[in-house]
Amino acid sequence: MMEYQFDYATFCKTFNVKDDKAIDSLRLTHTQDINFKLFPYKASGKTQAPIITELEEVVSDFFRKSLKLESEPVQYESLCDNIITEMDIEDEDIEIFKEMIHSLFFEGDNFVAKNLGLYPYQTKVNNKSVDRLAGFLIDVLGLNGNDCNIIEQAMKNYPYNVVEKLVVDAIQTSKIGSTNNNKSYFPVVIGVQEKFKNDFYFMLNTGMTSLDDLSNLLAVYYFYYMSQACVTLDNFGSGKRNSPVQLYYALDWEKVSKNRKCCVEGWERIQSSANHMFSHAVTLEILNQHKFSGVMLDYISLQEYIEKHPDRDEVIASEIEKAEKAYTACVGDYKKFEQIPYTSEKAKTGIAIRHLYKCVEEQFLNTDRKRANQFYNEKFIEFCKIRWVKNRRKSGLVLNLTERDIIFLTKISIKGKDKIRLIDLYKEYEYRGIFLDNTSKEYLQDFFTKLNLIDKKSDSGDAQYVKRIL
Repeated sequence: MMEYQFDYATFCKTFNVKDDKAIDSLRLTHTQDINFKLFPYKASGKTQAPIITELEEVVSDFFRKSLKLESEPVQYESLCDNIITEMDIEDEDIEIFKEMIHSLFFEGDNFVAKNLGLYPYQTKVNNKSVDRLAGFLIDVLGLNGNDCNIIEQAMKNYPYNVVEKLVVDAIQTSKIGSTNNNKSYFPVVIGVQEKFKNDFYFMLNTGMTSLDDLSNLLAVYYFYYMSQACVTLDNFGSGKRNSPVQLYYALDWEKVSKNRKCCVEGWERIQSSANHMFSHAVTLEILNQHKFSGVMLDYISLQEYIEKHPDRDEVIASEIEKAEKAYTACVGDYKKFEQIPYTSEKAKTGIAIRHLYKCVEEQFLNTDRKRANQFYNEKFIEFCKIRWVKNRRKSGLVLNLTERDIIFLTKISIKGKDKIRLIDLYKEYEYRGIFLDNTSKEYLQDFFTKLNLIDKKSDSGDAQYVKRIL
């Protein structure tokens, strides 16, 4: 990294600073995603920026963006014409054939993908939230050209039936190449990337590619990445990119008490950090108003630089203080910035970063801009509450695994093996960020026993195996 230097002119342009407004008013626009892309959310209500709670509608965009494909919308009549020109079909059978194509591949005017080879060509949903989330997942999960090749090979090897093959071939003739040159999202944590790819490759290579399976995979890793990123950001420069925080779940049907790990080391560890997302997004945008074109720096990047160059600590801290003064000078409707205390840390850069963050956060919490803050943060929080969280009443909100989740996680944990030791299955869950205490493990063992999936060599836990789920 070259010498960090705050650029006031860039700041004014990015944040749309208005010098002609009254000094005691808000004279800037709280902006994110210009120089630093953190999360795929907008500080707008549900109407303008819908909340994505199920990821089925994200799958097609995920494949389309992964492959850098853009195709003309699949039209019913033109698709039928393309297929018929390649077939030897009697005139009297054409209408029957066309009706079959419509019933199998269309809902109204929309083309609906039902197999791996067609996902990139499904009719786009008119929802920018879906588009942003798909692009975000591709970036933070680290998909690259090699992954694109693996996807393409899996699509070629997919066992299409006769009609599906006709449709795939017909659509591919209208394909046009396109690349997306937009700035990528910054991966705060990276340990999740290899894990996702291992599971993704397994599913591609074994035909485990139904819409339900792929949306489950994206839901697992979307939550895994986001929960870890939120906690890591709250640790600022001391955050770790490769050391996930242990988060405990409960099984959907078990009773829980307040002293269980799932109650104190699960959702409770995430929810406060999730409420800080917008403040972090704006803080990091301010920090990235620097002179390095195309370079994104987060808290950990700056901390690592200081550790390597301790003699530059004061200089960089002073540049961050300039950024803070530029920002607070434009927030004239909040008058208590001087009352915000400084933290005590070894590095002055870390102290300056935390104080800038607190300035951003305090004015969000104490002005009418709290609604924008809420709108941004709820995009992830509502997904969690609908997909991964259950209200246990007196015990509060708890991370939750349904039977569907358990079946899916067990399949991708065992992979192609006939069976796996029960204790190793727990480790596979933990590998994907899912921890269970001893009580939940007992309930899980009972669940597998009822499904006749336990192969018991002895009463020892080490000698109990879970058989592959077909």
